[in-house]
Amino acid sequence: MSKYHEFPYAIHAAAFTDKEWRQLQPAEVGYQQWLQVEQPPETEVRGAYDEVALHLQFRVYEEAPIMRHRQHGDPVYQDSCVEFFLQPLPTRDERYLNFELNAAGVLLLEIGEPGQKRKRILPEATSQFGIRTALGLWNPECRRMYWELNLRVPFAFLKYWFPDFKAEPGTVMKGNFYKCGDLTPAPHYLSWSPVQSDTPNFHRSDSFGTLVLK
Repeated sequence: MSKYHEFPYAIHAAAFTDKEWRQLQPAEVGYQQWLQVEQPPETEVRGAYDEVALHLQFRVYEEAPIMRHRQHGDPVYQDSCVEFFLQPLPTRDERYLNFELNAAGVLLLEIGEPGQKRKRILPEATSQFGIRTALGLWNPECRRMYWELNLRVPFAFLKYWFPDFKAEPGTVMKGNFYKCGDLTPAPHYLSWSPVQSDTPNFHRSDSFGTLVLK
């Protein structure tokens, strides 16, 4: 069954308080792929959009995230990593973007078509993505440690790569959310929409879920 998630419009999404983030419906990144871990890092992502960008917040219950890589473009999927794969024009353009970020906020960003060699994007100003991380947070309700990562995807950036993209209510995209850690003490692969692959491979756009601007 294909996954479906809506992003509501909020004019002040860029300045959401923690309470406002909590009021959004989360996408649970909880489907274990390829490796079964007894206690995988519980992960959820929330999102909303305003006039200029899609805003996402990941929350990961992982007490001691691994953050070896420190340069944008590094293989951050080896660390404690969250990922957002986005296909802005699924009916007209097979290309998709993969945003991969470790708990330190280091970004690996690529674009390409399924099965093709991906083009690395090294933006001159990563500040456009509004990456913010917070480590060592505490949830008193469940008495667990977690970390958070905020990411903004500017619509101007999407239109640069996908000129026909329009950010408006009813816009239908495809994509997936992931949590992984190839070289962490307990390697794991978690997805929002289950990936149909016999071997570890998040680059399966045929398994993307549906993402809609509400």
